[in-house]
Amino acid sequence: MEQKSYAVLVSNAGVVVVHKGVRILLDGLYKDLGKNFTDLPEWAWKLMKKGKGELANVDYLLFSHSHYDHYYSPYFNDYMAANEVKGICFPPIDETPGLAAAEAEFADKIIEFDKNNEAILDQGIKLKVFTTRHVDKQYYDVPNQCFRLDLDGTKLAFLSDVDYFEEAFGEEEDFTADIAFVTPIFYNHPKGRRILRENMKVKETIIYHLPSPEDDRFMYFKMAQRDVEKNAQAGEKVLIWNESGQNISF
Repeated sequence: MEQKSYAVLVSNAGVVVVHKGVRILLDGLYKDLGKNFTDLPEWAWKLMKKGKGELANVDYLLFSHSHYDHYYSPYFNDYMAANEVKGICFPPIDETPGLAAAEAEFADKIIEFDKNNEAILDQGIKLKVFTTRHVDKQYYDVPNQCFRLDLDGTKLAFLSDVDYFEEAFGEEEDFTADIAFVTPIFYNHPKGRRILRENMKVKETIIYHLPSPEDDRFMYFKMAQRDVEKNAQAGEKVLIWNESGQNISF
């Protein structure tokens, strides 16, 4: 019997992708120190740091950049102490406390990319990374890694906090995707929507990296909802994920 492939929102920008039994956790070991989004669910973290539950012992950990709401060194260290992981894509090294030490300690698990920034993770599972700047001007010096997973021909792109910098996407020869995960800020901007349609040729867009409803003090969900109603073109499918457990099968 063929196993179903799916992606599930953990919370914030944390997503777990499952394909043929292989589990990949993106930006899922984080801490919302700024109280702008939503913490990793406490019940999930209690299990994860004990090596238990559905998010324990994932095969691969991918981190887009070093901001604490995507990668938090104490959580990463606790997770690695209790869980077995095949491969890791760390955020680009900077002054983030604990990041350089973690990369050095787990150097043997770092995913190796070829000259096209691609890697084969498992049979039928390819990973491509595309790096450009963060969307916030004060963090332009923070490289943001966008990931594309090719799962036996179905391509999922996770853009995290990438800037809607059209020139960067124009220079990238191959970063098309069937499904793209983007922030509400990215989708809100005409350049972001144009990148999705013209550069990436996306069939389905999922707006993620939103707080849970009870934490949404900046009304990101309403903004995303309004943008979808106003800007989605005929035939475009756009979903908004802001609650743990939302999922898609492919």
